[in-house]
Amino acid sequence: MFSFRYHAITLIAVFLALGIGVLLGVSIGEGGFVSDASKDLERSLRGDLRDARKRNSELRAELGIRNDFEAEAYPGLVADLLPGFRIGIVAIGGLPAGYAAAVRDAIEPAGAELASVSVISAPPPLEQLSEALRRTSLSRIDREQGDLDRFGRRLGRALANGGGFVERVRSELMSSSRGEYRGLDGVVWVRDRDALDGEEREAQDRLEAAILDGLRSTETEVAGVEMRDTDPSQVPFMREQGLSTVDDLDLVAGRAALVYALLGANGHFGVKQSAGQLIPPPPREEGSR
Repeated sequence: MFSFRYHAITLIAVFLALGIGVLLGVSIGEGGFVSDASKDLERSLRGDLRDARKRNSELRAELGIRNDFEAEAYPGLVADLLPGFRIGIVAIGGLPAGYAAAVRDAIEPAGAELASVSVISAPPPLEQLSEALRRTSLSRIDREQGDLDRFGRRLGRALANGGGFVERVRSELMSSSRGEYRGLDGVVWVRDRDALDGEEREAQDRLEAAILDGLRSTETEVAGVEMRDTDPSQVPFMREQGLSTVDDLDLVAGRAALVYALLGANGHFGVKQSAGQLIPPPPREEGSR
């Protein structure tokens, strides 16, 4: 074992070495060597900063050119692919700012119109729906899971095909809505739910799955979308429900992918890890109902 004297000598040696180092540094600094090295380093860093700023400016210019090109080329990529199509947005919980505009920017150059926007409340207002459906076979929707499933499937079919059922429950079910429910050729599905748990979450999940089941039983194409900054991503749930998805609706590539998905392209498109590819292959033929 080492003695106290050994440790004391070691500590003295360390401090002595530090003292010598400080004295040498001061001595060299007084001689100008450190000062010259510092100036050289400063000049080098200033040069690197100028180069970085110049490169940053060049990259910004290149990005601007790319964005201008994409904006001008996009109509040619999707022109007349959705001629006269009626497209609806169905949002669960809420519709974040920018989604309706992004969907419109995607589909209108393809010849489609945004026919309706429906924001379904989360959790579903089951008691209000039960009252609205009084004297029907769905009046126990607030107590019977089977009635909730049948309601969701019927609502999905009504959103796709039109009819008076949507209007009957519109004020109770939807926190906001606009447009006419005369049938749709395509549905863009958006999820922006608050944190739910327990029975509320179970009811919401059952209702969503049933609505999607009803939509898929028709000829209407359904695609789930989100933005690059959506957190947490809603792609896993939509994927489990069998939807094609687009995770970068805020990009031109995402808007093109949405148009192709509304034409029937299957897959998961975008820039996130859940995506299989950036964009599906362009359709070989123009869209048709």
